[in-house]
Amino acid sequence: MSMDAFPADGRAAISAPIGNEASLAFPGWRVLLGATLGLAFSPGPMIFGSMGMIAPFLAAAHGWSRGQIMLSLTLFNVAGLLVAPYTGRLIDRYGVRAVLLPSLVLLAAGFAALAFLSSSLTGFYAVAFVWGALTIGTQSISYTKLISGWFVAHRGLAIGIAAAGLGAGYSIVPLLMARLLAGMGWQGAYALLGLLVLAVPLLVNWRVAHPNPLAPDAQGEAEGVPLGQALRSPAFALMALSILLASAALTGVVPHMALLALDRGFSKGDAAITASVYGLSTIVGRVIVGWLADRFSVPRVAALFFGLSMAGFALAGALGAAASLPLLIFLSLMIGLGFGAESDVIALLIIRYFGRRAFGAIYGWLLSAFLVGASIGAPLFGFGHDRFHSYGVALYVATGVMALAVVLMLALSAQTGRPQGEGQ
Repeated sequence: MSMDAFPADGRAAISAPIGNEASLAFPGWRVLLGATLGLAFSPGPMIFGSMGMIAPFLAAAHGWSRGQIMLSLTLFNVAGLLVAPYTGRLIDRYGVRAVLLPSLVLLAAGFAALAFLSSSLTGFYAVAFVWGALTIGTQSISYTKLISGWFVAHRGLAIGIAAAGLGAGYSIVPLLMARLLAGMGWQGAYALLGLLVLAVPLLVNWRVAHPNPLAPDAQGEAEGVPLGQALRSPAFALMALSILLASAALTGVVPHMALLALDRGFSKGDAAITASVYGLSTIVGRVIVGWLADRFSVPRVAALFFGLSMAGFALAGALGAAASLPLLIFLSLMIGLGFGAESDVIALLIIRYFGRRAFGAIYGWLLSAFLVGASIGAPLFGFGHDRFHSYGVALYVATGVMALAVVLMLALSAQTGRPQGEGQ
């Protein structure tokens, strides 16, 4: 095929429709529902969203420090970034269902393993590492592959709606955990989370997560370039570095949003509101970014929202203790919009620059870049606070990081080189 289908500004030529997307009877909407529920019950909300509430119980039961407990999340991420490229290749070769459904079972089993089989710290770390390696298939890499096969005209919006499930999960899981912990203790609560994975995302996606038989890749005719060619392209390098930088700032600040408010003397309730606004803004950001990406160049849309986050970080650093609660909430909203954009653009950039031929494998590599940023961001914010006794310096560093991410996205938008050779 000609690479003219993948122009330099990221606006791919829209192929022929593969179904009536405007109809409520269109099967793709059921697939989208399964993806949205799947991401709401994915490792981010279910594990990272619950660990903060479980940590005091683990400390009381085993005598572990908070730092020792939170290190398990780093190990979870490290395992994920190591296997993500291979998971993507499996998805491309054997299909989404062959990876997604077993991974959901393993996600559920991991909760029981942490609750009942990890009484030693070494065992706890081992379970977290193996769990991270075996559950990459339950993350967006699977769901976006499915959605992109069903939607064409509304692909960006559909991916944005599915990604909004992550924000919903981050909002719901802490409230659910509070009720479960009050009624059945931490082991029972964790075991029930595993059962919820089996009852909701596994059951729903077992019924609806089927690939579109009319999609080109289902017929062995998917357009695009092979993995090696994509990895060697300047476009991929710009994507990966921009995503890594944005993840370090936007994911890294997540556990510190409430602390930003507490450091300014606001109450715990006000701090919770600030943190929740950040989560809610990611839902809005994901849907808006997806809608805009159907109409405009994806890198430019990402640059716009990354720029909003950059401005939010800069203002938060400049105002310091002078920020009022309404202003701090507004800044949380600005920063969170960029976080919402980040998760959408990975899939959309791949499709628009490289096509669907090696979608899963390319996504796996970019997901690894995202996880590297997510693993280093939060500790760097924490160490910055420890060193300077405030978040001011960390916020200014985050401003610079986001500025570089914006520049890289604009450079990607201006890319004139197109991969040549194999895949034409």
